[in-house]
Amino acid sequence: MPRLTYALYAIASISGFPMLIGLILAYVARSEASPWLHSHYTFLIRTFWGGLLLILVGLLTFVFGVGMFMLWVLPLWYVIRIVRGWVLLENNQFIPNPKSLLFG
Repeated sequence: MPRLTYALYAIASISGFPMLIGLILAYVARSEASPWLHSHYTFLIRTFWGGLLLILVGLLTFVFGVGMFMLWVLPLWYVIRIVRGWVLLENNQFIPNPKSLLFG
């Protein structure tokens, strides 16, 4: 299930809709997950909400030029989080700090 969720998040870099499905899967699966998988689901959930927050702040500050930079960096932040999380998943490792908005 976490591989499917990471895959949906990866597809969402092209089209945002699959990310909502991945978010729902992460919320549903997290309650019954083992501790190391729980860290991945928390990481994925935080990626969604953190990304949404960064988009909103970027749009609100776009007029000042700060938002333009934020919206430019956001896809890079997103891809790094997904790749890092997926690599840790494949190596059966915890996300060290799943609630962080940086890279875990």
